[in-house]
Amino acid sequence: MQKVLSMRIDKADLDFVSLEAKEKKADKTAIIRSLIGKGRLHLAMEQYRKGKVSIGKAAQKAGITISEMMDKLAEFGVKSPVTKEQYLLGLKNAEKIL
Repeated sequence: MQKVLSMRIDKADLDFVSLEAKEKKADKTAIIRSLIGKGRLHLAMEQYRKGKVSIGKAAQKAGITISEMMDKLAEFGVKSPVTKEQYLLGLKNAEKIL
């Protein structure tokens, strides 16, 4: 469900959005929605890289699936913050459960 948001934006940002809209032959709101989506993805990847969120939480913040998040992280060269020791401990715990 879409909601309406009214906001103020400085001239430089509005000029940027207007130029992008003109170049892409799109309306300004479509450009702003695209920028928000890219910003969500960037924020989620940065928080994952710093170890502040799990890959699942990062995917949720970005609004994409875990599989898509894995692809995006690989595409942008973001390495997992999980250490070898943490990975091996996870495997041991998984073996106990199975």
